[in-house]
Amino acid sequence: MGRTTAKAKPLTCTNCAGTALVRRITTYPVPLTAPAPLIGKEIHVHRVALHECQSCGHLMPTPAGQAKVARCVQQGIDFFLGRLR
Repeated sequence: MGRTTAKAKPLTCTNCAGTALVRRITTYPVPLTAPAPLIGKEIHVHRVALHECQSCGHLMPTPAGQAKVARCVQQGIDFFLGRLR
């Protein structure tokens, strides 16, 4: 039985408007801008589904990849601030 839903793929790169995008599973760096004690730090989220622009190398998370990034960043912030049980 075939797929019934289409893959979510952006049409162009949000950085350079390039159309040559390749799907990758890789580490995605997230610079932290809040809260105050963590400003300037960076969290690396492993094995994120991304679209990589072949023209400029810009990484754009897929919807599932963006959800994983949000979960992992929140967990990392809680860990560094000592809010985990």
